Amino acid sequence: MRMASKVVAGGLVLAGGAVLLRPDTRANKVARRQLDWAASRARYLGGRMQGVRYRLRGGHPDPDVIDNVLADRIRSSIGGLEKRLDVPHIHVMVEGHVAVLHGEVTSDEDALQLERAVAAVPGVVDVESYLHVGLTAGDTRPSEGRVDAQ
Repeated sequence: MRMASKVVAGGLVLAGGAVLLRPDTRANKVARRQLDWAASRARYLGGRMQGVRYRLRGGHPDPDVIDNVLADRIRSSIGGLEKRLDVPHIHVMVEGHVAVLHGEVTSDEDALQLERAVAAVPGVVDVESYLHVGLTAGDTRPSEGRVDAQ
């Protein structure tokens, strides 16, 4: 059985009730971009739903992980705080579930906030802080970007 095709405006091909786009047309590129966006959004929402299910079931991160995983977990948890405090990235190391922090902060209060955030990460037994107040008004902050030499 042969299906009839009909080419209409914009490079669309109607074939048996289905709409097909001819390759290398603007309409095809627009449709592909919209489909890619929809697929990306669906994957994002699927991941968000997994997180909601995890929290609703009372899931908790495994506190008994290797030090490298724990260090990554700490870096992820303090990233937003570093940005909000506008301080350079804090160097994080973990040895035997003890977090060791190095870096410069603006004030003692900023250091205390970072230490508390690290201590709240599941799996952290203790926090050794070598953060020091050394960021002054003249220092370059992350929000200022870097200056390129001409």
